[in-house]
This record gives sequence, C-alpha cells and structure tokens, in this order.
Amino acid sequence: MSQHRASWVAALAKLTTPHDAERGAAAMSAYMPFLVELPEQAFTLASMRHVAMQERRMMIPDLREVLEPLSGWWRDNGPRRVALPAPRAAPEPEREPPTAEQREAVARMLRSVTVKTQAPAVSAPRPNHAPPEQLAAARARLRGIGQ
Repeated sequence: MSQHRASWVAALAKLTTPHDAERGAAAMSAYMPFLVELPEQAFTLASMRHVAMQERRMMIPDLREVLEPLSGWWRDNGPRRVALPAPRAAPEPEREPPTAEQREAVARMLRSVTVKTQAPAVSAPRPNHAPPEQLAAARARLRGIGQ
C-alpha cells in the first residue's frame, strides 16, 4: 500500500477521532486493502474533508462510512470520461453495372465449373422374406433374451 494512502487514512483518523487518534488509525488501517480500487488522485485534502464531514454511527467510522463517500466524491470530482463517437467507415464508391461482356465471362466460367452429373437410378428395396422356420427360431431367441 502506498505511503500516501496510509497517511491519508491516518489524517482522517485524527479528524474523525481526535480524542484517540492512534486507536482510530489502527482500526482504519484495516480499510487499506479495500481502498485500492480508487486511484492515488482520489486521496486529497478535499476528499478527506468530505469523508470526515459525513455522519457516523459509531465513534470510529466503519468501512462503509469511509468508502462510500470517498467513492462518491471521486465520481463527482475525478476526471471526466467522454465517450468518443465510433469511427465512420468511408463510403464505398459507386460501381458501374456489369457490362454484357463481363456477364458473359462470368456465365462461361460458371458453365465450365458446373459439373453435370446424372443421379444414379435407385431401385426400390426388395423384400427378403425368410422362411417360417427361420422366423420362428429368431422369435424364440428374442423371447429368451427378453426374459
């Protein structure tokens, strides 16, 4: 953690708990890992004043009482984010319609590539009748498997 943030938290502890600044700083030092989401520029005298002026439930401000006002202050006072418009694509130049020669050249190329095949004649499947003895034996085997 940076020394700047640590000194900011220590100074905030002196402002919020002037009667026992050491105890306040020790308690608030546990907030340091949660303050890494904000950049160094958020830890200023103005942000410290804003956080210190907030109402508190207890003598030493809890994490919510430090992080929420500090985040809100940074959102309002930090650098502005400006959305840039999307780049526009260059318009395509107008194209002339194809000439008759160009159309004929494409048609010749397609005729040379197209493969003319005749589908093979498919005959209908012929039934394969088994003799009655063979059918009876197969049914018996199937009954034996199912049991």
